Amino acid sequence: MKTIQKVQWLTAALFGILGLMAILAPQSSAFLLIRMMGWLGALSGFFFLVDAVRKKRSLDGVGGLLCLLFFVWVLIGWNHDDSILQVLFCVYYAIIAIVFLIQAFLDGKERVQDWKAETALGLLYAALSASGAFGLAYIQDLFGLYLWLQALQLVLELYFFRHPYNVRYAALRPWMCLPAWIVGVLPSFVIGFLVTRRMENKATHFDARKTGEQPDLRVWIHTGTYGTKLYGHMTFSRDSIMYSYGNYDVPAMKLLKTIGPGVFFSVNDEIYANNCCIVEQCPLFEYGIRLTEKQKEAFEAMKDNILAQSKPWHCALQKAEWAHGPVDFQDFEHVYANRLWYRTCALFRKYTKTRWAWYSLLGNNCSNFDSAMLNQIGLDIPVSHGIVSPGEFFEYFEEAYEDPDSNVISKSWHSARVPSTLFPTID
Repeated sequence: MKTIQKVQWLTAALFGILGLMAILAPQSSAFLLIRMMGWLGALSGFFFLVDAVRKKRSLDGVGGLLCLLFFVWVLIGWNHDDSILQVLFCVYYAIIAIVFLIQAFLDGKERVQDWKAETALGLLYAALSASGAFGLAYIQDLFGLYLWLQALQLVLELYFFRHPYNVRYAALRPWMCLPAWIVGVLPSFVIGFLVTRRMENKATHFDARKTGEQPDLRVWIHTGTYGTKLYGHMTFSRDSIMYSYGNYDVPAMKLLKTIGPGVFFSVNDEIYANNCCIVEQCPLFEYGIRLTEKQKEAFEAMKDNILAQSKPWHCALQKAEWAHGPVDFQDFEHVYANRLWYRTCALFRKYTKTRWAWYSLLGNNCSNFDSAMLNQIGLDIPVSHGIVSPGEFFEYFEEAYEDPDSNVISKSWHSARVPSTLFPTID
């Protein structure tokens, strides 16, 4: 049995036991959960704070300190009042409701039909948030049921289905998955393990190929080692050109930079990958995919649609050089789009219509964009109906590679800490 399967079996058993505890002993299990989260949160805050001080990142330091103080209070100052769980339950689902309603508003402005379903989901989560007033036993019953369904999902994938690539269509995952803030950091832990193994001159057994043929399309899962970079990014490339969607127009960003105009860029994939690893400190996972002739034609049509729905956009550094000639790069380096253009000559375009005209961190984000584009050419990648993160697709492509019948034919990883994993590009 492979390591990933052993972990899944153990996780399924853990979810089943915790779910049973939540239903049979709601008070005790709730307090145990709070204590566990308190210790994990305090340790996370401490390590974030130390890392921020060591690397001189003031904003990350403030976040780490606040996280540490809050969870220390949970461990020391909390008086076992179960109302804190009700408050956290209500706030958590209220935030999700707001996310869906904001996305519905943005899609409604662009006359995208998804706004109706997003409004319904937003109202459903708002009702779920309000239902937290029913008390601790009710919340723990929901939590226990959720964990049982997660355990059932894992068992279905491991036992009842032969091919993991197809399992998600017959299982619960498109409708229910672990929270994005948990799944999102999974690639970061994996890359840390791989780097440690390689630094110790041990085999990693991650890089692999099913066949000797070269992939027609590559999907890239970005990750990081600190702050918001832990939640990563997702891009895809074909014919040596990388395609990416995100929130790059800083002056137009709103709501703490979580919403902004949707900007798309293209760049040489290997130069971009090295820049991510070396300069931006974002290691990458790469998955190679085989395409049919029909899918290759659909990819070209998809590219044409992107051009038709967008217009050229230029970062502040480009505009400054056009207006004044050579300028001091350090004055512009704090903005990612400027760094990317300066080091890779990326070409930017801003969406002017369709749902992608507005980027939303928890809605129309990079993962939703990439999965929509790839499904448009016929890859049929299952997508959860909720807040989606790159970590979810990391898990998916890992499972897809294990399926002998899937079109995922290779995988590899890239990190600046292991130079042999980088590409031999020109400086």
